[in-house]
Formats: sequence, structure tokens, C-alpha cells
Amino acid sequence: MAARKRGAKSPQTISQQDTSSSSSSLVASLPLPSPSSQDPLIEPSKLPQILSVSAIFFSGFFYLLFYHYQIEPELKISIVINFFLSFFGFFLTILLIPIATKYLLRRNLFGYDINKKGTPEGAIKVPESLGIVVGIVFLVLAILFRCFNSTSDSKWLVQYNAALASICFMTLLGFVDDVLDVPWRVKLLLPSIATLPLIMAYAGGTTIIIPKPLIPFVGLTKLNLGGMYHIYMFLLAVFCTNSINIHAGLNGLEAGQTAVISCAVLIHNIMQIGSSTDSGYKQTHAFSIYLVQPLLTTTLALLSFNWYPSSVFVGDTFTYFAGMALAVAGILGHFSETLMIFFAPQILNFLTLVPQRFSLQMVFIAEVFIAEVSLQMVFIAEVSLD
Repeated sequence: MAARKRGAKSPQTISQQDTSSSSSSLVASLPLPSPSSQDPLIEPSKLPQILSVSAIFFSGFFYLLFYHYQIEPELKISIVINFFLSFFGFFLTILLIPIATKYLLRRNLFGYDINKKGTPEGAIKVPESLGIVVGIVFLVLAILFRCFNSTSDSKWLVQYNAALASICFMTLLGFVDDVLDVPWRVKLLLPSIATLPLIMAYAGGTTIIIPKPLIPFVGLTKLNLGGMYHIYMFLLAVFCTNSINIHAGLNGLEAGQTAVISCAVLIHNIMQIGSSTDSGYKQTHAFSIYLVQPLLTTTLALLSFNWYPSSVFVGDTFTYFAGMALAVAGILGHFSETLMIFFAPQILNFLTLVPQRFSLQMVFIAEVFIAEVSLQMVFIAEVSLD
């Protein structure tokens, strides 16, 4: 993330490492200072505002579910069970984040908010990689919901397990990135590994609907991509995970955009369920709701800590986890094209950053070339003088 600067090792740790080279027994006898007295205050400062906004959103969501649309009772019960599990996950995340920050600070996983540089807040250690808490709680909730929502549909089970495998894999890779600070060229490849379970388990259609303005040019209303659709899913997952990671830099931006997209996805799914008569179509959108509801509640819990002034950083762990969860919900919910509309700000941000990054690389190459030519000219001049 651009809004933080990774913290270095503490002076106590460095001095002990230097001393260990000369006398390991002396280092062993020196007690490490307890970090608890130096830990920053971790509290959900925006919890009342988050609860208020959540109550307004879910009031409208359940109005659509129970009153506006005629939805089967079985689907209603499953969605309500999933909601109560997600509601429990909200408070569990609130409880676990302050506990996790102590362990992260002990391992020097903290940063400084560069947007507050020069102020007293800019010198405060801000623990990062708190997305690991959200990812773990999300996976626990998803597994528990699988126990409550038992079904004999083997296709549903395979896709659900593949979705959890991809999300778990991406969460692990995100945490590895936070710990090891992986280069950008490697970061682009990480989602491609995590999408393999999702692509292998996908058993849905491979047909896309041609937008009406393009029908006269294409001559078709629907287009079957076949195997190319799997490549499209692969690229979509890679884009979603990296787009949230790139569109960062301000307190609450990563968690905030995830919450907004999740709300849009939930409303879209409930509208599609209510307006359709196809049971299979309804199940695919309900599948998406089962994944997005716990994503939204756990993200809101993290946002109550991450909102300005942020007391925690979400880390690449959260951005990769959230991007993969949304990509999985869109792909297995069969509305990946609509998902791109919800990612419009991320697409615009990506399009504006590509020329900038390309120009920076060209400037760097030009500087290297000029330096190399200058060195050659100096060498030739020295040889001619000799």
C-alpha cells in the first residue's frame, strides 16, 4: 500500500543482533522489553458510524428479500442463516483484531502512515497485515455455513469448496507478500496460482450476451467462447485481486471500496433472484450471496479500525483476499460482466496508472542509457589522452 512505510527493526533488536556476534551468552541474559507498553491504541473508532450505515443497508436488503420480491422460503432461510453467521463474524473480527495486533507488532509487522509525516501521528507504529484476521474469520464462517446448508448437489459442493480453496490460497499468498515484500512482477503472478482450483471446478456456461449496441456489428445476440471463457475467468481473477491492491494509499480506501462493491453485489443478486423464475439461475446468485455477506460484515469490522485516522493497516493480505472473494462470487454467480461495472473506479485507476508506470520505466531506461553513453565517452577520452 502506498500510504504506509514498512517499519524497520527496533533498536533493541539490532543491538542484540550485534551483540550476539561477540557474545551469545550475554545476549541470552538480556531480557527483551515488552512491546505492550509501546503498542499504539487499537480501537474501532468508527464503530457507531459503521453500525448505523450497516443497519440502513441491511434494512433495504431484507425489505427486498421478504416484501418486494416473491422468493422461495428455502432460499430465504439459507440467506438469513448466512446473515446471522456473518453478523457473528462481524463482532468476532472486532474482538480478534486488537489481539492480533500485539503479535504482529512483536514480529515487527508495522508501518508508518506517510500521509501523516511530520505530525505526531506519523511517528506512531501502525500494525499491518490485519487482513489475515478477516480472511481467517471469513473462511471459518464459510465452512460453518456449509454445515448448516447441507445439500446433495455435488456440483454445488465442488464449486463451493473450490471457491474456498482459491480464497484461502490467495489469503496465504497475500500474507507471504506482506512478510517477504514480494516484487511487483511476482505479485502479478500470485493470483494466477490461486485461480487454478476455481478454473478446474467451473462447470457453468461459457456463453456471453452481446450488448445491444454491438449486435448489428457482430450479428449475434449470444457468443459461446468455449475454452476462451476459462482464459477470461483467469484474467478476471488476476485483475480483481490486483486492482484493489493498486487502488490504495488512503486510510480506509481498500476496505471501503470492498464494502461498496459488496453492497452492490448483494443488491444485484437479490434483484436477479426476485425477477427470475429459473431455479438454477436463482441458486447461482444465492451462491454469490453466501460468499459476499460474510465478506461484507468482516470488511466492515476491519473498516471500523482502518477508517481515518487509521489504527491498523489491512496489508496486501486483505486486498488479495477481497479481490479473489469478489472474483469468485462474480464468476460462480455467473455475472462476471456485471462485476466489471462495479469495478469501474478500479478500471479507471488502472488505465491512468499504466501510462504513468510505462513512462517511468522509459525514463529509467533513458537515464541508464545516458549514463552508459557518458561512461563510454569518459573512457574514450581517457584512452585518447593516454
